[in-house]
Amino acid sequence: MRGRYLIGSALPLVTVGSAGGQDLLRYRYQWYDEEDGRIDVESQYLDFEKSWGETKLGVRLAVDRLSGMTPTGTHAIGDPDTWEYAEIDDERYVGVLTLEHEIDDYTLTFEYANSQEEDYRSHAVTGKVSRQFNAKNTTITGGVSYATDEVVATKSTNIPETEGREVLDVSFGFSQILTPSTLFDLNLGYGYSQGYLADPYRSISKIEEIASPFGGVIPVTLGFPESRPDELHRFVAKATVRQYFEKADAALKFSYRLFGNSDSVVGHTLEAKWIQQVTKGLSVSPYVRYYQQSEAEYYYPTLTGTGLSEAVGGVGSEPHYSSDYRLSKFESLTYGVRFAWEVRDNVTLDLQVERYEMNGLGSGTPDEFFPTANVVSAGLQWRF
Repeated sequence: MRGRYLIGSALPLVTVGSAGGQDLLRYRYQWYDEEDGRIDVESQYLDFEKSWGETKLGVRLAVDRLSGMTPTGTHAIGDPDTWEYAEIDDERYVGVLTLEHEIDDYTLTFEYANSQEEDYRSHAVTGKVSRQFNAKNTTITGGVSYATDEVVATKSTNIPETEGREVLDVSFGFSQILTPSTLFDLNLGYGYSQGYLADPYRSISKIEEIASPFGGVIPVTLGFPESRPDELHRFVAKATVRQYFEKADAALKFSYRLFGNSDSVVGHTLEAKWIQQVTKGLSVSPYVRYYQQSEAEYYYPTLTGTGLSEAVGGVGSEPHYSSDYRLSKFESLTYGVRFAWEVRDNVTLDLQVERYEMNGLGSGTPDEFFPTANVVSAGLQWRF
């Protein structure tokens, strides 16, 4: 389950696609490496797409292998300045089936995804419909997805039995060709989750003073599993402009994304990418992405001094608290470059190198929690 987050934050998955109705086969390898012995993720993806007239079938298979150390959110007994880490060794297997069909100006899409890990299982279905207007200069897309997840109790988790959750997402997209060289996209989304929404590996510390049989008091370090609400509402809006520059034979892609949820987290993402055509078959694309978010209303590095006691009423019970640094106030910077080379007709190689840096902006969260990582990925694509 943790690998799912890491992969998502480090490098988005390459989506299945084709050009000119051709079939497609693509393989991609990715290595995500956090410094200081933190998390390493090795990922492999295989995509295949087959077309029959107006119908396309896409299949994706993916394997992620995750290892390394991650902070648990608790400190050592009797030492609030030394933080505990957990060793991780896990694998994730993913299968995605996509069916797309065009009817006049409409495109209908159905997708089923299955993800399996030792501690996490997910089944998701998605339906989308898009329509083109205005001589195909305008496209409107709407979609709904529903997922049922299981967080599996293991010897390493802090839940006594397997817990479930449900996730519903609704999306709306608008794409408009403004000029022959300018494209504008707007995407809106709403999501709702309910059930067990905590991290079964995260705990939080609290130092309490108890009376000593010899007089005075003794400080005792306690640890509790984190407690989050059992409902979450999410909102997202993203605007993207793509501008082609004919004289430079290049394009600029710029986007802004606004994210918010009912945990009071608000995030802003700015991204710029320059796609430069160097030769007929070679392109170079440097890019930079900046993200900043506020902290969740129930985020605490420790419960010491907060007056909060352990939540004992089960999933979603109050009080709510989490020491997960990903819920704190922080910023991140991602920058990298992608090279794509069409070595022969319909065969493309690509290489992407990326740097990810995360920094805390709030008080109380240890700087050592926020990782820096290097990401390298390479792919081979064949259209036939």
